[in-house]
Amino acid sequence: MCPRSKLLGLALPDAYWRQAGVVLAAGVMALLSGCGRSPSSATGGLLRTATVIPAEPAVVNPTISDAARPLTAEELARKNRLEAELAAERPTHRLKLCDGRVLDGRVVSETASSIRLREGFGYSGFLVESFARANVLEVEPLPAASFQVTAGDVRFSGEFPQYHFVKSPPYTIVTDESYDGVQRILAVLTNLREQFRGTFGPLIKKDAELQDIHVVFFGSEAAFRRYATRVAPSFVNSAGFFSSGENRLALLNQLGTSRYVQARGHLDERARSFVGSAEAGQQLAALRSDITSEAKSMNERVIRHEGAHQLFSAYGVTSRYGLEPTWLTEGLAQYCETPNLGRYHFSLAQRVIRARQAGRLLPLKTLLNHRSPSGFFALGSGEVELAYAESWALVYWLMQDETRARFFDYVKSYRDISGERGAAVMEKAEPEKLLEAHLKMDLNTLERQWNSSIAHM
Repeated sequence: MCPRSKLLGLALPDAYWRQAGVVLAAGVMALLSGCGRSPSSATGGLLRTATVIPAEPAVVNPTISDAARPLTAEELARKNRLEAELAAERPTHRLKLCDGRVLDGRVVSETASSIRLREGFGYSGFLVESFARANVLEVEPLPAASFQVTAGDVRFSGEFPQYHFVKSPPYTIVTDESYDGVQRILAVLTNLREQFRGTFGPLIKKDAELQDIHVVFFGSEAAFRRYATRVAPSFVNSAGFFSSGENRLALLNQLGTSRYVQARGHLDERARSFVGSAEAGQQLAALRSDITSEAKSMNERVIRHEGAHQLFSAYGVTSRYGLEPTWLTEGLAQYCETPNLGRYHFSLAQRVIRARQAGRLLPLKTLLNHRSPSGFFALGSGEVELAYAESWALVYWLMQDETRARFFDYVKSYRDISGERGAAVMEKAEPEKLLEAHLKMDLNTLERQWNSSIAHM
């Protein structure tokens, strides 16, 4: 048996908008009917703007996975151009100011009384600002960072020739979004990586520096759907996915989705009919802010979910044979979604609680033994969201102090599969039986204790 390239995606758009709608719909509908009630609720610089990306669909060329193949003349030219762009954008000095601020950039000029610093915002431009020397504690030269553009980077960029290229080791990003948006992604991924090592340290097998992680961040929903249709058809309606074979994250900015645009459009249209009504205007502004806030939260959740899949793979926590049941890989990723990794996931908990009260929970045996290249999407649209939520609830319970050590041993049983013979044996085994063995309880006891944990959420 050969190692499998897995595609792992997050079925969130429908669930997200329904969840956000619980809070927002009442206010929106009330305002649309005309009877709404208020819901709860640098100086002296030079700015250079980026080149505008054409509005037409971006060309996406086929993936070239042969990293050992010599670069063509065209690829060499692209490599040189990308390296020149990175060199021009790299900060060379760090200013530590008396007010506590720390700024990275390039020193443009110096006099006895002032320093002019250019702060770069990547392809989005830069800001040049003067600082009085009396306000500067220290000017520190920054060593040249290692930003080598690899053959893989060149071909990755070549797949999306109209997209911006950003390299911030271990991540390489191509995007049609703003540089500020990219920096927010990098901040979330860096924070996730730090928390991940603290929580899953005992499981990390490849304790080495991560490198060459490719991220495609789509601002265009249509472009994301086209890309997913080509490389991961099962995840065309997802909010993002991770491909272990390419070590690539594909993410969709929820602020660019048709549902977000439509929701904002409805509010804007209604606002025009409320001209002169201060109260209605304030209510609409509050709802507009809430919708945007929810979309931004969704972005972070998707980034952490798919980023977690990538970390479990890169650190060798999950098997290279891809034999883990779906509940385990997706439950662990959702466990990482909260801003503080492992915290109570309110929306997923509520979905599980409601399903239990309605007698609609998926049988635990079905959940435990589910394995499919399409993940939970193979269950059909009616059960996908609940399967994700139940997977989180199961992992959340197993990560508690009294069961964590035995749960980690269960994860290691997949992580430590030895050779193709061991993989073949594991593939034939029912995941349910393996979990029973490690937890030292039969399925009936496991289901009873799990149900009890849900009842006390």
